[in-house]
Amino acid sequence: MDSKKLSYIAVIGAVAFLAYIVHDTRTQHEADMYKIDKGGILSKITNSVTNTNKNWTPNESVTGNILAANFAQDQRDWALANMYLDRLNNEVANDPSTSLRMMLLAVSAGQFDRATEYAQRIEKIEAANKTTANNNDDTDALGDGRDLAALVMMAQAVRAGDLATAETRLMTVQSDALKAFVQPVILSWLKAGQKKPLDGWADGLSLLQALHRGLAAEWAGQKNISNHIFDSLARVPLAPGGALMVAGYDIRNGRTEAARAALTEALRRNPNDASLSSVLDALDHGQKPVLRPELSYHMQGVTAGVAESFRDLSQMMLADKAFDSALVFAQIGRLIRNDVPGLSLLVGNIFYDQGRFDDAAAVFASTQPDDADYADAQVRLSELRSEQGDTDAAIRILEDLLDKKPSMRVAYALGEIYRGNDDNKKAVLAYDKAISLAIGDEAWSVYFVRAMALEELDKWDKAEADLKKALSLRPENPHVLNYLGYSWADRNINLTQARGMLMQALSRAPTDPYITDSLGWVLFKQGELKQAVLLLERAVSLKPYDPVLNDHLGDAYFKTGRTLEARYQWQRALDYADAKKDEKLIAEVSEKIKTGQLK
Repeated sequence: MDSKKLSYIAVIGAVAFLAYIVHDTRTQHEADMYKIDKGGILSKITNSVTNTNKNWTPNESVTGNILAANFAQDQRDWALANMYLDRLNNEVANDPSTSLRMMLLAVSAGQFDRATEYAQRIEKIEAANKTTANNNDDTDALGDGRDLAALVMMAQAVRAGDLATAETRLMTVQSDALKAFVQPVILSWLKAGQKKPLDGWADGLSLLQALHRGLAAEWAGQKNISNHIFDSLARVPLAPGGALMVAGYDIRNGRTEAARAALTEALRRNPNDASLSSVLDALDHGQKPVLRPELSYHMQGVTAGVAESFRDLSQMMLADKAFDSALVFAQIGRLIRNDVPGLSLLVGNIFYDQGRFDDAAAVFASTQPDDADYADAQVRLSELRSEQGDTDAAIRILEDLLDKKPSMRVAYALGEIYRGNDDNKKAVLAYDKAISLAIGDEAWSVYFVRAMALEELDKWDKAEADLKKALSLRPENPHVLNYLGYSWADRNINLTQARGMLMQALSRAPTDPYITDSLGWVLFKQGELKQAVLLLERAVSLKPYDPVLNDHLGDAYFKTGRTLEARYQWQRALDYADAKKDEKLIAEVSEKIKTGQLK
C-alpha cells in the first residue's frame, strides 16, 4: 500500500492550516485588524459601533478587553481569552475575524455550545455576504475559518445522530489539505452510518485513512471490504499499537491464523513488547486473548468512530509538534463523545504541556470511574498535584484508587510519589505491592526503581538483587545495564563485568551522557586514564551542568597531573550541586578543593 507521499503532504498541509488558524489568527490583516494604531482595532471598533449608535465613543473597557484577550491567547489561556472577547458588545462580536477568534478559543477551551454559536454566526455572515455580493476585507478575513466552522457544525450533527447533515457539512470543506487527508477519514464513518457501501481499495490511502475505513466497514457489517483492508494493513510495518489493532480485528472475526501472523511479525520488530507477546501466548495456548476495551471501542457506533478519528488526527498533529492544532482536533472529538479512550488524557496532557495546569487538572478529574482512562487520568492528576507541592493530595488520590482499582500501574505511581519526596521506606512498600500485582514480566521497571530506593536506604545487597532481576527480564536495556555497571564501578567491584555491560549500554545509547560517564568511570577505576579522560570529557560536553559528571572529570584530570583543570571542574561541581540532594557530594568535593588530594 503506497501511502507515504499522500500522507506526508496531507499531514503537513493540515498542520500548517490548523496551526495558522488557532495560533496566528491575528496575522491575517493584522495591520488593520489587531494593531492598536492608525487604522487599527480601535478605529475598526469605533466605525463599526458608531454606525449604529452615534452617541458611542471608544473607552478603556473595549481597549482593555482586546489587549487582555490577545495576551491570554498568547499564554494559551483559551477560556480567559474567550471571556475577554465575549465582553465586547454584539456589534463588535459580529465582526467576522472576531467571531472566528471567539470560535477558535471556545473550541480550544472545550466550550462547545458557545463554539457552535460562533460557527453559526460565521455561516450567517458568509450567507449575508453572498446575498449582498459583499467581497470586502471582512469576508476575506474569515479565510479558512469557514472550514473549521463546518467541522464544528458537522461534529454537532454527528452528536445529534443527523448523519446526512453531517456529511453535507463535511463536504463543504474547501481546504485542499483537509479534503485530501481529514475528509476521507470522517467520510468513511458517515457513509457506513447511512448504510452506504464503502470502497475496499486501500492503495494510495494513508494508514489512518485505511484503518478507519476498515473499522467503519467492520461495524457496518461490510466484511468483504474490512477483510480486504485489514489484509492490506497486515502487509505494512506497523508499530505495536497498530499491530494490536490488526490482530484485534482478526480475533473478533475468527481469523486466528491471520492474527498470529500479524503478532509474530510485530514481535520480530519489537521483541520486548509485553502486550504483543501476551496476546500471542494466549493464541498459542488455544485461549481467547483478553484485549484492551479500546481496541473495539469503534463497535459502539458512528459517534464512537468519528470521535476516535478526531483523536487519531490529533495525535498525528502532536507528532509534528502542532500542539494548538492537536488541541482543536481533540476538543472536537470530545464535543462528539467524551468517553473516547485516550482522548481526555490527550487533552489534559496538551494543557499540561502548555502550562495550563488548572485546565489539565479539571480534565483529568472529569473522567468517570467507568471510563477506560479513569485510572490513568487519576494517576496523572496525582502527579500534577505532587508537582504543585500538594503531596498529601497526590497520595490520597492514589491510595483511594489502589483500593478501588488495584493495579501495578497505580502502586508503581504511588511508589514514585513517595520516592520523589525522599520517603524511600514507603516507596519500597508501594513497589512491593506493585510487584505483587504485576502480570508476566512487566514488573522489570518496578525492580529497577525499587533498587534505587533500597540503595538510598543503604540496603545494597537487596538493591543489587533487584537490579539483577530487572536485567534478567530486560537484558539489553541500556539504563539497567548502566545503573548496575556504574554501581559496581563506584564500589570498585566486578570492574571487568561492569565494563562489558557499560560498553553494551553505550552501543545502544551512544549519546547518553550518564552512560558515557559510567564507562569513563570504570576505565578510571581500572587505571586507563587517557581513555577515561576522553569519555568523561565527552560526558561533560553532553551534560555540562551535572555536578557528578564534573566531579568525575576533575578526579580524572587530577590523576593525570592536570591539577588546575581538576580544581576548575570540582568548583563547577560545587556550583551546580543542589544543597539538599547533593549534600554528600558537596562535602567530598569541598574536601578535595581544600586539601588538593583524592581519597
